[in-house]
Amino acid sequence: MKKKIIKIAIPLLLITTLGTSSLAITKKIIINNETLSFVNKEEKLSSNFDNRYDISNTDNNIDNQLDQTITDLTKKTTYLLLGDPNIQNESSENYYKRHKDYLELRYNPEIPKDDNSLLGLDENSQEYKDDILSGISVPGMFLKLNELEIKYNSYGEIRMAKIDDDNIISLITLSNVKMKEQDTNNPMNYNIIQTDLTIYYYFKKLNNEYKLLYLYGETNDDIQEYINGNAENIGNLTQSQDYNSKLRDVYDFSKADEITDETLNKIYNENKSKVVFLNSTYNIGTVTSANGFFINEGLIITTYNYIEESLMKAQNITINDSLGNVYELDGIVTINIENDIALLKIKNKNPNYVGFEDINELKKEDAVITLNTKTGVGLNTSKGIITSLDKNMQISLPISKEAQGSPLFNSDGKIIGMINSKVLNRSVSCATKRDAIKEYYSKLSEINYDEIKAIPFEELKENYYIKYNDETTITNIPEDKWKEYSNAENIDEMIDLKLVKSSYKDGIISLRYKNDINHYIDTMQFATKYIENLKNKGYKEKYISDSKGIYENDKYQIIIMKEFDYLIIIMVRL
Repeated sequence: MKKKIIKIAIPLLLITTLGTSSLAITKKIIINNETLSFVNKEEKLSSNFDNRYDISNTDNNIDNQLDQTITDLTKKTTYLLLGDPNIQNESSENYYKRHKDYLELRYNPEIPKDDNSLLGLDENSQEYKDDILSGISVPGMFLKLNELEIKYNSYGEIRMAKIDDDNIISLITLSNVKMKEQDTNNPMNYNIIQTDLTIYYYFKKLNNEYKLLYLYGETNDDIQEYINGNAENIGNLTQSQDYNSKLRDVYDFSKADEITDETLNKIYNENKSKVVFLNSTYNIGTVTSANGFFINEGLIITTYNYIEESLMKAQNITINDSLGNVYELDGIVTINIENDIALLKIKNKNPNYVGFEDINELKKEDAVITLNTKTGVGLNTSKGIITSLDKNMQISLPISKEAQGSPLFNSDGKIIGMINSKVLNRSVSCATKRDAIKEYYSKLSEINYDEIKAIPFEELKENYYIKYNDETTITNIPEDKWKEYSNAENIDEMIDLKLVKSSYKDGIISLRYKNDINHYIDTMQFATKYIENLKNKGYKEKYISDSKGIYENDKYQIIIMKEFDYLIIIMVRL
């Protein structure tokens, strides 16, 4: 299934500012209805690693006050767009009020006058273009999303990117939404599908208040493959059809167009043994994949995003290259969330790794080349240009999820960066600059390889679940509280798994069980007896998915969810 993009058609020239600034995603915020939880992942997960491997970072975080402002605005905008998730049948009065309040969020600047224009307005001004853009996209998306009859259960993850003091992009991901989708075989009919929906908001400041300039939605199906058409096989190298970007209307692609097949072949031959495919598995199935490349004979660089997803979903990581070589993972050396970097140490070394020769100063519209694989068999090259040179270099190549961690080269075949996961639309991708990568290379080259400490994946995974997910500071439940909660629902008799973590704080009990019985049995199956017990006691099912359920009566709300081999039960006194 292809990724479904939900947007309103907008003239390209009106939205060029949306794709030309580098975007640094900041702290993750988890929202469940009215509850906000700020999770400092870097502090909790990074504490596992040797601080000798840290590199200097430029603080790029949005200040806390702005953080909260955009969080509240994102949440408000989502409510006005889609309605209250707790209300099944909305009244007409509430619908029209929500629509009216939503339209008041629209960016509506004062447009300079021009007596020579037919409209009496300066049609070349940015204010005029912004007004046209918001005037089409903001009301149009309200109608489009309501037409799809989107049903969601609770607010999800919110992330933010600060372009400058006046421009902010935020995105919110809603899990397991239900929505209408037109039947491809019969356009007159609609099917109901269940998917994750991410909505992107572009806010622009007007009179010291952020207003909604542009927005679009995106489901979580695979990124539409643009590497198709007349692909040409040369040995193990697949040269993708050039990405025919509409950004050609805005940027000069001549340097990319000048790159010849000979140049692509040269870069391929020089680097085919340096690029690896990282495959994370659960039982016999693949749960996530990425690319990486050697920065010295025993160290592979990839994205932190890939490692985090592997920690949540996978049992192990396998590493191979397109030449048939298999590498055994020793462990993770360090992570850098700000730059989306993770360093992996392997047991069997590779004498082939990228060099860090001096390069000419990079400029906007310089040509770039990527080399990656989606399956671990064969390599693919793509070429494009640099569209921005801010903290995260931005390039004119949409990259599939599996291609994160790919090396990025200039036209001379020298490393200039790594494709990272900080991508906000299908027109561009972001890359971590080579400066951060080179700093790791230099720092770790000064340490004897055998002395470089790496944390085994399994050990880090255990620490991740205990440290990342546990937000409390109390490690033992007071006896009176445990008696009250356990007796209430007989939980201690219902879950046949080992209790490995428990905590209590402010009327909330959190229990973590580990499925060390059988990895082939879905961990949620071990909660079946307990769930039936709750239903028999009159609990109402408020939310249900493959990995999470919420049950409630007039006394307790009980959340049951799985994370890899862990069953987590949270009991909240109402």
